Amino acid sequence: MKKKIITLVVLCLQQLMANAQNSRVDNYLPVSVQSRQKIEKLISLMTVEEKAHQLASFYPNANQRLNIPHMQAGEALHGVVASGTTSFPEAIALGGSWDTTLVESVATAIAAEARALGVHQCYTPMLGVQREARWGRFEEGYAEDPYLVSRIGVAFINGLQGRGLQRFDKNHVVATAKHFVGDGEPLLGENGAAVEISLRSLHEVHLPPFKAAVEEAHVGAIMPAHHSLNGVPCHINTDMLIGVLKNEFGFGGLIVSDNNDIRWVQDKFHVTASRDETITKALEAGVTTELAWQQPWGNLRMYGPDLINGVKSGKIPMALLDNAVRKVLEFKFLLNLQNEENPMGKDMSFMEKGTGSKDDGADVFFSQINKSLSSPRKNYLSVINNKAHDTLALNAARKSLILLKNSNNILPLKSTDFKTIAVIGPNADTVRLGTYSTTEPKYFVTVRQGIEKLAGKNIKVLYDKGTDIQNPKPGSITQALTIAKQADINILVLGDDAKTVMENVDRDDIALPGQQQQLLEQVTALGKPVVLVLLHGRPPGIQWAKENVSAILDGWFLGQNTGTAIAEAIFGKINPAGKLTVTYPRNVGQTPAYYNALTPGRPRELWQASSDPTYPFGFGLSYTKFKYTNLRLAKTTMSDNDTNYAEVTVTNTGSMKGDEIVQMYIHDEIASLTRPVKELKGFQRVSLLPGQSKNIIIPITKKALEFWKDGKWITEAGSFEVMVGTNSVELDTVKLTLTK
Repeated sequence: MKKKIITLVVLCLQQLMANAQNSRVDNYLPVSVQSRQKIEKLISLMTVEEKAHQLASFYPNANQRLNIPHMQAGEALHGVVASGTTSFPEAIALGGSWDTTLVESVATAIAAEARALGVHQCYTPMLGVQREARWGRFEEGYAEDPYLVSRIGVAFINGLQGRGLQRFDKNHVVATAKHFVGDGEPLLGENGAAVEISLRSLHEVHLPPFKAAVEEAHVGAIMPAHHSLNGVPCHINTDMLIGVLKNEFGFGGLIVSDNNDIRWVQDKFHVTASRDETITKALEAGVTTELAWQQPWGNLRMYGPDLINGVKSGKIPMALLDNAVRKVLEFKFLLNLQNEENPMGKDMSFMEKGTGSKDDGADVFFSQINKSLSSPRKNYLSVINNKAHDTLALNAARKSLILLKNSNNILPLKSTDFKTIAVIGPNADTVRLGTYSTTEPKYFVTVRQGIEKLAGKNIKVLYDKGTDIQNPKPGSITQALTIAKQADINILVLGDDAKTVMENVDRDDIALPGQQQQLLEQVTALGKPVVLVLLHGRPPGIQWAKENVSAILDGWFLGQNTGTAIAEAIFGKINPAGKLTVTYPRNVGQTPAYYNALTPGRPRELWQASSDPTYPFGFGLSYTKFKYTNLRLAKTTMSDNDTNYAEVTVTNTGSMKGDEIVQMYIHDEIASLTRPVKELKGFQRVSLLPGQSKNIIIPITKKALEFWKDGKWITEAGSFEVMVGTNSVELDTVKLTLTK
């Protein structure tokens, strides 16, 4: 009898846990009871073939027989990848604004353009914490700090998906947080390289942005990473996808494979022996849809004929297929796709004809609107040509621009000081948007064009490319020097192109590619003032430039208004205020470089070199000066249940209006595990007039003081340093005591 009672109690607890989990999912994905009933009815009416067809992402997936609409996916890292859309600053540049309100506004505009074009799910944002400068995908992320990535990521997701009653409405899309998890720290900087990392590092560094995306923004979809994580391919990693993502974080959305990666579980990683085993493991891990770009319906699609045959033979459980189909249909109902202007798009009828081809998948970088699988709305041109979007893109470029050096306040330029300006460099007069960009932007203002427009009639502007990034031509630098000698000041626009930084294009060096360093040194040797403008996608090795040029303006990739924003900064129409979200190493020997490293066991000494980076995390200058005074805490002692506040007064002591990004870091002085030297735990962007002061208040909660140990987050009583300042190095400190 006693055993029966115990068994009954256990069963009741299990049922309560199951109900609680289902409740979490229902709250995460609030599909109405009526819609759920319709979904179950549709599943009961579907053939196995029709069910498998629903799991195709970026592929025709409508079903006319059952009146199930098509759900189109697309790329939208910093603008929808389609002809004529608005090009905003690249992700890494947008992060440099440290402005979550701006980021959410940008994503809201992107979502509106996506839905107008018939796109319902976007494969963005990229939430990797970037610790490897050699990695080709560096520009796709936001920062090297998990807290900052979390704040920017949540803002971007909220913009894409909408908040409250606007969530998933006709002007919003399903966001896809990627790549889960740990892709920002690949071995040797190689895309897709195996990641071997401790659970502590996973939970403290790489998982927090995804945790925030799920718990705070309720992100609709997750995309696993290419690599294996501690020996297990991410696409079948149930510990991460089920144990952490679903059970711990409470994720209840779609999991879409990265391109062809379900197949690679067997064909590259060799951890499964058959298609049936591979598909079963992916479905068990919760991978609901498959991206297999440009693959026709055949054996290269894992969720295609092999899935159908496996279910029919009984080797793949029907319940696994039904669970995935159920999740897809939930989103089609949530997005109200049946009421789109052309809800069917292409359906699965091509499968019956046996004529599947690469064209069925469409091109991810479709250059013409009519090549997308869902037809655009009739008013799509008015949406993508919305002037408010262009204004927002310009404002985003202005706020993202970073001033790294300004010797003797040479910037902003005064028209009375310079009569002839030379604009030189391979990035001075060409389109540079960064990766995952439309090949046909609505417009692009080059740096040369921007400077010529603002220079006015009294300043002569000369131009020469100087060198090509790819395959530089002999003698091209000599021609540039001829131009440079005629100028009073030389503006060199250098950096990357689409082939020196992009997915699957990793490097074993971080120096300026090609002959750009030689061009820089030879122009500087003329003895005239040099302003270096950087348009690039990874931290560059610019220690020489820091020591020798007059000024450095860093834009990463600033979008369609690149030249306008840079020219405005050069001539003082705006005051640049962005700050670095990553550390700039002196050279490749310092990679990986990040500010929040664990406290070392002994001081590092380098032979004939410095261990200091060229520029630290959080660094950025202004045309004005800011003074920090009266740093204090609301209370010097707090418990886990308290919310404390760091307060500081910031004053603009210069003569020009400017924005300052106030940063708060925390260090646990005594802990049972070695802790980072400092960790960003709060920030605020503030605008100040000359002479104006503002009191900045940044909250401190238990979450800011905890760390991961023995499988859980804990805090320990003791003393903490609370540091506030203008970057991760120049900080004032007060002491905080945590009691238990």
